[in-house]
Amino acid sequence: MRVCTALTLYLALALACTVLQVLPADVQVESARADLAAEGFEFDADVRFRYHRYAACDGMACADVALIGERRTILLAPEAFESPGQLRATLLEVWERYREPRPGSVPDLARGALRVIRDGERVGVREPYILRRAHHVYRQLYLELPSDERADLPDPDKLQFP
Repeated sequence: MRVCTALTLYLALALACTVLQVLPADVQVESARADLAAEGFEFDADVRFRYHRYAACDGMACADVALIGERRTILLAPEAFESPGQLRATLLEVWERYREPRPGSVPDLARGALRVIRDGERVGVREPYILRRAHHVYRQLYLELPSDERADLPDPDKLQFP
């Protein structure tokens, strides 16, 4: 009997967690976009955002920029929704490269990670591990670049971050 009661309580708790889990993706994205826009990182009005279960994270990049039906679309990976800070970091990173739908190049991705390091806290990235990961990714990308391509980028070892 106790096992049955415990199992019933577990199932009820699991159901409650599922129902109360998170806001729909579009509501989360709009909230994050508003935070970014308030700090000067506004996306053009024609850009669409879509949760895409097959999009994947690579370093700091948890979004792909695509042209779908002649419209710029940012496809957001499931990992982008792990926390409000992660979603804001994802949007801030893609803000650097969304204007032209193309695969991110190493310089584009490095600038995106740098943007998260410099402006992440301003737009609501509060988790220190996200900022540390952005710094780590930036450092890796920076070191991949030939010296002439990194001339306009700061040395990662001299950057201040939490």
